[in-house]
This record gives sequence, structure tokens and C-alpha cells, in this order.
Amino acid sequence: MEGEGSGGESNPQAREVVLISAGASHSVALLYHLLLGTGEDGQLGHGDAGDRLLPTVIGALVGQDIVSVTCGADHTTAYSESGLQLYSWGWGDFGRLGHGNSSDVFSPQPVKALQGIKIKQIACGDSHCVAVTMEGKVQSWGRNQNGQLGLGTTEDSLLPQKIQAFEGIFVKMVAAGAEHTAAVTEDGDLYGWGWGRYGNLGLGDRDDRLIPEKVSAVDGQKMILVACGWRHTITVSSSSNLYTYGWSKYGQLGHGDFEDFLVPHRLEALCDKSITQISGGWRHSMALTSDGELYGWGWNKFGQVGVGDNVDHCSPVQVKFPEEQKVAQISCGWRHTLAVTERKNIFSWGRGTSGQLGHGNTIDCNTPKIIEILSKDGNACKQMESSTTEPISGKVWVSPSERYAIVPDETVPGQHSGLPRGNGNDVNVPDVKRVRT
Repeated sequence: MEGEGSGGESNPQAREVVLISAGASHSVALLYHLLLGTGEDGQLGHGDAGDRLLPTVIGALVGQDIVSVTCGADHTTAYSESGLQLYSWGWGDFGRLGHGNSSDVFSPQPVKALQGIKIKQIACGDSHCVAVTMEGKVQSWGRNQNGQLGLGTTEDSLLPQKIQAFEGIFVKMVAAGAEHTAAVTEDGDLYGWGWGRYGNLGLGDRDDRLIPEKVSAVDGQKMILVACGWRHTITVSSSSNLYTYGWSKYGQLGHGDFEDFLVPHRLEALCDKSITQISGGWRHSMALTSDGELYGWGWNKFGQVGVGDNVDHCSPVQVKFPEEQKVAQISCGWRHTLAVTERKNIFSWGRGTSGQLGHGNTIDCNTPKIIEILSKDGNACKQMESSTTEPISGKVWVSPSERYAIVPDETVPGQHSGLPRGNGNDVNVPDVKRVRT
């Protein structure tokens, strides 16, 4: 793309963001098949491990007709519709990139095992991925220590494998958490599998499942949407009611307390709202209504709920936007949140330490702040930097425990751990799966 990103275009064209996705500490936006990244490490796809404080064009995917993009914790995927090709990049441990190995990749590479397959949706968890084809088939790959791949084993998979348990079942959509996975079928059935210690599978217990298991019908409702947080799950019924279940130490279930739920429980605070979109962060949740109102709740240490404070919220609170703009799309990262308004403005808030908010700095923000370079009321994407832009210098290495504020191995309810509930300070302990050697 001649002159793209350098401001050298003779007639720069305004573009609009059509899709957003947030990972652990990075963000990606899709502008009419032109992919941008902002955040840190190789998951940005710019060919290096440097941070970018402003959205930057991923040059390797220019002209590839990218129609969807999904962020995992430390990796990213993008799908080319015309090429029938899925691309992935970022950290590669446990085979999460689907390339047949565990190598890191710093620019988009094709997932050859899925070439030629029409993919409807991709879900990325912490270290695993799940893909739904247009025919309703499901394939998974990556880390599998708790059965989150649904293959009947606990062995990691370096390549995509078909989930045989869904043979004869048409899957509509999937969602991936840290170590668990959920799915909704065309018939409105809800499934869960993988790590279930906090009831996040919705099956009434705390056991893991190695293959998908159907969640008992809730109030006779058929489910149409599902999203996973790190250790909690959110689902929406055909009557537009929202249900949550799983871990709630930080109020991320939204039921007015900090208690776990082992089965889907209706969120009464939003029962009079028509919910059209949902997203789960590491320990916070977001829900969008049909009239463009956005509600958030849960962990809020970095302002990721977006309501102007840094206090955890165990019930939904409406997120306000300048000039009462209505929201059209939402995506939760681990500690930050992205939104697109109907006016085609892009907002971000929460943790900004790696530049994942796209504001040109590393400052946290506890209310929605417009990303000027991407927004219609800003630069309208007319002057975008390319992947040739140098990453920021002077980056200080941060240990995994500091970077992710890892949750300790807590005792389950009924046992006394001595840890506070809600707004508690986690003990920072290393997570061995993130220690790079």
C-alpha cells in the first residue's frame, strides 16, 4: 500500500473501525479489512516485540481481505474471507497459534491446517483457541491442561483438531476463558467444558470436563449469546435476559454480592433491559443494550469498568460517554475495555501501562476516552503509522507476576483462605506458564 501510514498519501481517505478486540495488554481494530494494533509484544503483529502507544497498521495483512480479528491473552488471530485463511501471531507456547509448534511469531502467519475452511467465528482464551465453521463444526488447539479443548484428553494440541463431541450438533458460537470454554448451539443449548473449579461451566459442580457437556435448561430459556471472562461466564437468552455464573470474588457476576454461582443465574439488575452484546474481561464484565446503553461491573482497580472510580462494583453501573453517544460494540481486555459508538468514535479505558488504550501514553483511565486517531470525530484514520514505525524505546522489563497481577491458588468456598472479598489485594505470585526461558 504505497505511502500508507506515513502521511504521504496524496489524498488520504477517511476510514471507519468496523471491529475491535482486546487482549491481556494489547488491542486490535479492523478498518474495512485494514488491521491495526496497539499494545505490546509480538501479539501486535508488527514483526518485533516492541510496544506501540498509538494504533499502527499491520503491514503484513494489508490487502488480505481481513474480515474478523480476535485477541487472546498474548496472541492474536485474523481471518481472510476471500483467501479462506486464518492467520495467527504472538506468543506460541502450548501450541496456541496452531502452527504445529510452540514458537513465538512476531508477524501474522497462516494456520495452514485451516486453509480453505470457511470460518464463522474464532474465540481465543488465555492459551487456547476455538474456531466455528460455517457448517457449525468446531475445532480447537493450544493448551489443554484442564480439558478446555474438549477433545477428551488433557494433552495440548499444536494443531487444530475437530471436537468430536459436537458431531451432529450445529454450533452457533463459542467463547473461551482462561482455561474453560463455552458454546451455544443453533437450537439454543448451552455447553461448557474445561476448568470448572468456580462453577464457571454452569454444570452445578466444581469439576473439570474434558468434553463439552450440556448445561441444564435455565427457566426454559434458549441461549443465543455466550462470553467468557477469565473464570466466569456470561450468556444471553432469546428473551434478551442476561445470566452469569462462575467466579465472583470481585463482583464480576453482577448479582450484588461476591458469591460464586455454579449454574446460570439471571442478572436481575438488568432484567428490564434488552441485552444485545456481552463481553468478559479478566475479572470484569460488560453488557450492551438494544438502545445503546453500556453497563459494567466487577474488578475495577485500573478503572476498567469505566464509571469514574477505581472501586469494584458487584452490580451493573451505566458507563457514560461524551454527548450521550450510544454504543454499538464492546470488547473487554484483561484490565482494559474498548467500545465503538454509533458515531464511529472509538473509546478505551482501564489499564494503559503498555499503550493498549491507544492514547499515545501509558496512563490508566477510569472513564471512556476517545482514541483520536481512529475516531470519526478525530483524525478518522486518515494518517496511520505503518509497521515500519519504530517501537518505543526505554522499555523496562516487568516480571510476569507484576504484569498480570496473578491470582493466587485460592481455596474454594467452604474453606477459609483469609483473603478479602471485593477490592482485595491479590498476592502476586509467579504463574509458571508465563515464565519465558
